[in-house]
Amino acid sequence: MTNDFPSNTYRPFTDDSGGAIGFSIFAAAPRVLHVDSDHDAALVLAALLVPETQVTHVPTLAAAQELLQNEKFALVVLDPDLPDGDGVDLLAELRGGQHNARVLMYSARHPEQHQAGHAFLPKPWTSPRQLWRTVSDLLGIGPAMPVEPQ
Repeated sequence: MTNDFPSNTYRPFTDDSGGAIGFSIFAAAPRVLHVDSDHDAALVLAALLVPETQVTHVPTLAAAQELLQNEKFALVVLDPDLPDGDGVDLLAELRGGQHNARVLMYSARHPEQHQAGHAFLPKPWTSPRQLWRTVSDLLGIGPAMPVEPQ
């Protein structure tokens, strides 16, 4: 794929070790951190949100904590069922260092357990349209899906 834009204005695909998924040619696109050990879910989420957002995926609590110390995000999509701990522990850190970040709990767990986030969607039963609508509401971007599903 060719790209006429400088490399600092897009996020390239990466491998399973975590990191950016997808790309955006819009440097000002809101940054989304997706914390989820399910790589397939990460690919689906990125496919729905790019290029309207810049999605960075990490598969562990430790990787998310490290990233949040150095970078700012407008939205954190969090599945609390992580291999190295409970992702709910990340909420306190978000309130401290990323107080403007919105939190979407995206999990198979029961929604009453996630009142600390700004929104909750059940995984994997959420439709692409519902996921987009929730993310766009949390970020304050257009409500229409960029590409309607077939």
